Amino acid sequence: MRHDGGMPTIHLVRHGQVENPKGVIYGRLPGYHLSELGRLQAEAAAQHLAGADLGAVWVSPLERAQETAEAIALRHDLEVVTDERLTESANTLEGLSRTLLGMFRDPRRWWHFRNPLRPSWGESFSEIKARMLASIEEAIVAAGGREIAVVSHQTPVLVARAALIHSRRPPLAGLVACETGSVTTVNVPEQGAASASYFRPPARLRTPETGGAA
Repeated sequence: MRHDGGMPTIHLVRHGQVENPKGVIYGRLPGYHLSELGRLQAEAAAQHLAGADLGAVWVSPLERAQETAEAIALRHDLEVVTDERLTESANTLEGLSRTLLGMFRDPRRWWHFRNPLRPSWGESFSEIKARMLASIEEAIVAAGGREIAVVSHQTPVLVARAALIHSRRPPLAGLVACETGSVTTVNVPEQGAASASYFRPPARLRTPETGGAA
């Protein structure tokens, strides 16, 4: 669906919650799949997009994103397209604990935190922006004017959102919502301001194993 002759609608999807019992910063490390709650979140995102006129589903190569994208593509009888440019942002903290102690216990890593606006611990926002927008542009062409779903990760989704709506706000986690399983839908008209709407899975999802709230 096009809006006012502008770009097709772009759905930026963050993968569902990850099974991560040790609480590490997994980044681009392989082997991190969706948790049971994450699978339910992926299904919720897929249900949210069930009525969208999707012409393409493009996705990061990492397992958690692939599993989320498959749930979305299945409802539209589409094949997912894997694109390395949609992968998680690179960082130097992979494998460390998410706790402050885990990140700061080694003085050699302190220098990496010198500039949170870059961010200095990994890939810059400008580098992420360039690769995300390049992938989105190709996905738009592949979709033939229909809507697209792009399944990626928190920072790349935030960076792409900011770029598409021309936001000057730094794309830092916490400033703009981007929860696991969420869908940020961006409309970019030919004239006028771009807009973004936000869907998040219900806070209380039920797991098949326990039947309780997750």
